Amino acid sequence: MDIRERINIRRLSPDTQSRIFPILGAAIVFVLCFIVLFAGEDVGLSDNGDFRRVLLVNNLEYRNDTNAAYLFKEDYRMKTDGDTFSEKLASLWDTSNEKEIYSSPQFLLIKISKTLNYISNIIAGRSENAYSIVWLALLYIIMLSVAAWGIFTFFADSGIKTRVAVFVIFVFMFCDAGYILYFNSFYGEPLQYTSLMLLIASGLLIYRRPSIPKVICFFIALYFFAGSKLANIPYSVMVCVLSLTLLVLRRDKLFKIGVIAAFLVAIFSIIQLYSSVPDWMQRDTTYQSVFYGIVKESGRVEKDLKFLGVDEKYAPLANTTAYMDEGEYPIDITTEQFEKDFYDKVSKTDLVIFYVFHPVRLFKNLSTAISNSAYIRPPNSGNSMTVPMEMTNRWSMWSRLRASVKFPFAPIIVYIGFILITAYTVIIDIFYYKRFKSEPKRNIYMMGSFNVLVLGLWINLVIPIIGNGQADIAKHMFLFTTCIDILIAVCILTIINMKIRNLILSLTAVVIMTFCCNYAAPKPKTVFGTYEGEPIVWEVYESLNDGTEILVTKKPIADMPFDASDNSWTESDLRIWLNTEFLKDFTEDERARLMKTTNAAILPQERKSVAVAGDHVHYWNFTRENADDLEKTAYHYYVEDYVYIPTLDMLENMSGHKPYWVLCPYGNNTTMERFVNNDGFVLHTSVSNAKGVRAVIRRTTAGGE
Repeated sequence: MDIRERINIRRLSPDTQSRIFPILGAAIVFVLCFIVLFAGEDVGLSDNGDFRRVLLVNNLEYRNDTNAAYLFKEDYRMKTDGDTFSEKLASLWDTSNEKEIYSSPQFLLIKISKTLNYISNIIAGRSENAYSIVWLALLYIIMLSVAAWGIFTFFADSGIKTRVAVFVIFVFMFCDAGYILYFNSFYGEPLQYTSLMLLIASGLLIYRRPSIPKVICFFIALYFFAGSKLANIPYSVMVCVLSLTLLVLRRDKLFKIGVIAAFLVAIFSIIQLYSSVPDWMQRDTTYQSVFYGIVKESGRVEKDLKFLGVDEKYAPLANTTAYMDEGEYPIDITTEQFEKDFYDKVSKTDLVIFYVFHPVRLFKNLSTAISNSAYIRPPNSGNSMTVPMEMTNRWSMWSRLRASVKFPFAPIIVYIGFILITAYTVIIDIFYYKRFKSEPKRNIYMMGSFNVLVLGLWINLVIPIIGNGQADIAKHMFLFTTCIDILIAVCILTIINMKIRNLILSLTAVVIMTFCCNYAAPKPKTVFGTYEGEPIVWEVYESLNDGTEILVTKKPIADMPFDASDNSWTESDLRIWLNTEFLKDFTEDERARLMKTTNAAILPQERKSVAVAGDHVHYWNFTRENADDLEKTAYHYYVEDYVYIPTLDMLENMSGHKPYWVLCPYGNNTTMERFVNNDGFVLHTSVSNAKGVRAVIRRTTAGGE
């Protein structure tokens, strides 16, 4: 037997390869997700206030009666009742009957995780009430791995180039920590994400070989998707209707009856989910859609309210949210009169009608939403058990890359892309409609699937704005972000299979878009002063009419904490250092040219009593373009400095690729401060963490350069 024969014996047959590829790929996905969450310090997402209602429904509570804001918490307590093992096990499936309860298939997974916790506690000899969120994360990992198996199975018969591309894309993009960190949390997003992947996998497997069991799996995944976030219900109904294209895949009556039966059950179940939405949730989202959406910085608040049928006397509520303290509202919103004047008059349909007649306002708000879709994970939730608001770099190449290149969430790029994709879809739909009888039915089904994706892009862009305004918009854009990533994945697969010339053209277009979205005209530079024996290079941020100019250091001059424990700018260690130690190497003439600058120092909620102006806590927006939203009406006082750090209104026109502190505290506590991240977005972290310091001064130009 020669060498070639031995190689042929050892070489796997195509059939064997097609079986091994999906199983091996799914196993790698499982292991990778496990490593992301549990290799080293366990990571997840902290509670931003949404955990409460989930814990309440499922009879869970924090182990130490505290949510430890901005820190990921792994351990909780669960309630068990009864005397015997079976009675206690059954009690884990009890649901609280509090008035705030709503229905969600997410609760099924939580109850399963409670059962797994209870059994493991008995085996390991731990307290029977101990609950570790690890078991819930494992359920999500299993679901994602099953979805990966289904997707890899669909491509198992493709060429080696396509199989490798699909595997790399899934592992690189969809196993990114930005997505996987959600698994260690009680948010609805992990179920939304995994059920969406299962929906895609089952849809592909149906195309490969249609059968009733696969159809049932498809509609079950759709039900879980719809119930994971109640804002998904409108989109889920449309997906349900479009899924009737399944009927064209087989001619036998039994299959068609199965599809129709599954469709009817799914529609009924999804409607039941919507009917379970509690009144408080509808009221809160409607309030925010109006007062922190439609009339937010509108400039014509009274006219907008009048269009909605709301009394103009409620105009002072503009720019407020539904979750402020009662004393912060200029008008009492808990009265029966407000109930009649607002909640009884305004519905989600009224909001849709408003935006139909005010398209400019709609696109302005949508642009804000698009800009806030940069981060996969919510930028206001910590993921560490020990360090508040510090992001993990564990397997997060994709989430960092997409935030750095910027064009996937540049509004103009998104609008142009969506319009072109929609036009293409309409043209192909018309083509297939005219050739319905002669066109292969599988093509019609796949085109229906592409319609689902295109509809998802538009609907999941619009619904967060209509459904909840701009409140917590970054987190509400999660599904839109996922749909964008799916579209990017489809485009990458298409590009990979292009001819060389088209491949080069496509990659060139991507490079050009990235350059255009990231390019900033260089600012004039000047050298002024000395620090640690080296001359300081400054950017001329602004030249003023009085002969002075605002300078900001081109790069951070040092990395240091803002303070040991407090975000008060007046008493901060950073302010003292900038106005003393930092200036000691300046010449006497250089110090004489420095002029004091008066800045409005924003105050956190706990210090509003010392404010000289403002009537609300500062609402954080993590994009530099919108970072100073409502800054002038937030609680603030005034302070004079020779040297300070960048203010919010400076950020839009600042360059830089290293993190640096910003003169703005986090509004909800006294221990966190804003900083600009290396990707250009405004985040917040503990004042004791070290970040870059970019000094800002105002100097006279007298004496020349």
